[in-house]
Amino acid sequence: MALSTLFLLVSQLWVSVAPGVAVSSKLHDIHVSRTEVNYDTQTSSVQVTVHLFIDDLEKSLVKSGHKALKLGQHNEAVQADEAVAHYLEQHCTLVAAGKSLKPTFIGKELSDDQIAFYCYLEYPISGSVQELSIKNNILTELYSDQKNMVFITKNKKRVASFLFDSEQYSDKVRL
Repeated sequence: MALSTLFLLVSQLWVSVAPGVAVSSKLHDIHVSRTEVNYDTQTSSVQVTVHLFIDDLEKSLVKSGHKALKLGQHNEAVQADEAVAHYLEQHCTLVAAGKSLKPTFIGKELSDDQIAFYCYLEYPISGSVQELSIKNNILTELYSDQKNMVFITKNKKRVASFLFDSEQYSDKVRL
């Protein structure tokens, strides 16, 4: 499914649900994440922002053996950041010059509507990068219909975009 098709589908869904109109609980959930990957040549790093829904992330972490972490709540578990960082390290990977990049988890913050997180990672790079391989299979272990939009920029200028799913979740881009 092309990114433009997904955007059209999502925008039609939002337009079709008028304010004040009850939505049937039988309406199918949309399982989507958005990842922005920026290669910054000035800092020799790749900065990544992942936007994903808290309830889905919590379900995935519980499925993998964690106790409920109460993500995004005032009584969030102390180990929540560590669990989120580990999850993202496993499911959002970058390779440059044949080497897997090790991310530093910067942190996470609630979205304005408090139903999603923005998670921030930084991947230091030594030397210049000509090609970047990315794997993003976030939440595909939970939902077979999960879509992961990935936007890649170099110095904030768009280079490529991908729409990954449970079958196609990695690709390469020349920078």
